[in-house]
Amino acid sequence: MDKKEQYARIKAALGKRNNSNENSGFWDKFYPFYKMDYDEVAIYRFLPDLDDENPFGFVVENKYHELQINGKKKRIACAQMYGEQCACCENSQKYYNELGDQEMGKRFWRKIDYVAQGVIVSTPFDYPIKADENPVRMISLGPKLFKKVETAMLSADFDLPPYDPEEGFDFRIMKTHQGEYADYSNSEFARKSTPINPDILSRIQLYNLKDFRYGKIEREQMETMIEAFLTGRNYEDDKPAEEKPAQQSTGDPTLDAKLAEPKAGAPAADVIAAAKEAPAKEAAPAAAGSSRAQEILARLKNRQAAQS
Repeated sequence: MDKKEQYARIKAALGKRNNSNENSGFWDKFYPFYKMDYDEVAIYRFLPDLDDENPFGFVVENKYHELQINGKKKRIACAQMYGEQCACCENSQKYYNELGDQEMGKRFWRKIDYVAQGVIVSTPFDYPIKADENPVRMISLGPKLFKKVETAMLSADFDLPPYDPEEGFDFRIMKTHQGEYADYSNSEFARKSTPINPDILSRIQLYNLKDFRYGKIEREQMETMIEAFLTGRNYEDDKPAEEKPAQQSTGDPTLDAKLAEPKAGAPAADVIAAAKEAPAKEAAPAAAGSSRAQEILARLKNRQAAQS
């Protein structure tokens, strides 16, 4: 299958999504673009998922619910993301459809953001990456910012996927503001394709993106959390320490305070990505050659070595 056929499949999967109704050690692998000042730009280059079975090619959906537990807002994975019935979704439907309580239905409503991987071409704030380490960093896109990416990919502007290492396009993330909230609606792909810097390309090891979604929890645990949310009782998480999702600090006390007590109509997940809880297990880049995406990178690296 050539690149154009691959891209056609990805476009079909994205279009189907539109028509449906449907981190601990991890944090050093996420690029915190939201730390930019207003009117600054970060340039990011998307890369393909290591998982060849991913229908979207370069991004995975990360579905979750937010519950106020022990005085803090806690994010938990939606069980539907793992192919199971979700107690939070069931409660949302119950309040909306059976009890007519729109406010409570909304509190249980499933939210979504998108996890992608790539390399940082330029950043307006200090974000050092060691010369001998894997330069790949995850990025968390809220629905609005992802829509910008998706719309561009579904347009007629690209013949090949913009995350192609050799013939792809950089993505300019521009931070402005709308009222008191950050806004990324001016973000866009570059008009000209460029290859990834050879030095960066030589160090790339891709990740399996689904490893960076919120970690699965059992239904019994979710029901206990729901009870604590509804009653205000203290919730004791008896999971082993290494499996506990941990609320992360953004490093910005002002932003942390805002995230602790979000206001009605809070911004999309692209603004609050820093409040993500770490997935259950540490992810590692897969061995070279374990997927077609990794094979493509290996071929490009070998070509560079031959030229030098």
